[in-house]
Amino acid sequence: MDGLDALRDEVLACATHKLTVTAIPRVDLYRVSQPMSLPPEIYPPFVSLILQGEKRLQVGDRSMRYSAGEMFTASFDLPATGEITQASEASPYLAVRLTLDFAAVSDLLYQMPATALPATKNGIAINCVDDALADAWLRMVRLLAKPDEIRVMAPLLEREILFRLLQGPQGDVLRQAAAVNGHFSKIRKAVVWMRTHYAATFRIEEAAAIAGMSLSAFHRGFRASTGLSPLQYQKHLRLYEARKELALRPGNVAAVAAEVGYESLTQFTREYARLFGEPPARSIRKLRLTDAGPLQASGDPG
Repeated sequence: MDGLDALRDEVLACATHKLTVTAIPRVDLYRVSQPMSLPPEIYPPFVSLILQGEKRLQVGDRSMRYSAGEMFTASFDLPATGEITQASEASPYLAVRLTLDFAAVSDLLYQMPATALPATKNGIAINCVDDALADAWLRMVRLLAKPDEIRVMAPLLEREILFRLLQGPQGDVLRQAAAVNGHFSKIRKAVVWMRTHYAATFRIEEAAAIAGMSLSAFHRGFRASTGLSPLQYQKHLRLYEARKELALRPGNVAAVAAEVGYESLTQFTREYARLFGEPPARSIRKLRLTDAGPLQASGDPG
């Protein structure tokens, strides 16, 4: 049995829910037993490895599919929707996800040979996993059966996983994201600020200044990196947050709209319906009657 097959069997044994939050920091397991649409989610920077099944993600105007043996790497907080397209009781969708710690990535880069960064400005990568990386993942997941070893061994194995990611084809994305003065790092500063201030009146000039970029360079770089314009990104942040709050507090549409930064309820309803396909009240009624509600609360399958 090769490392990928062994890893799949370990995750199959350990993943008991759609989302299994493990005792290992930043490591989650996923198991889904039927095709399903996924609720809108703000993905943190992460790397996700599918072990069985297939997933489609929609980020801005980009539609991407990845399946067993492939990894999805995102270097930004990305508003996304998607669906699990291949899953069944007999052959469930299985994945393992590591939320990225850029401080750890940066620390590794200081100890690795300097590498000339390529011209790519895409903050997303989909690549096949190699044997060495699959083996590191396998040893990480096997720690779940040895809880007394997690505190010591998990940081070492996380470091190995990051090291092998940096050496692989997705390494360019991680290197650029962790580079202090790199293009991705500048965009990421603005993204962090926008996530914190999404309800405030948005001025692209302020976001560009935080990134330390000219207005035109920031606009081009932001769209190339995230698949969205800065204004679209902020709008998605507001509407995704509103959807989450409405699922928790149905019937408070006007209050939630104001909380996420909308002065006009009409504008909020129009933009919500444009993004989610139906007005807020109807959308939330359907959400609460489906399995999507608990999924939204616990996290999107990686």
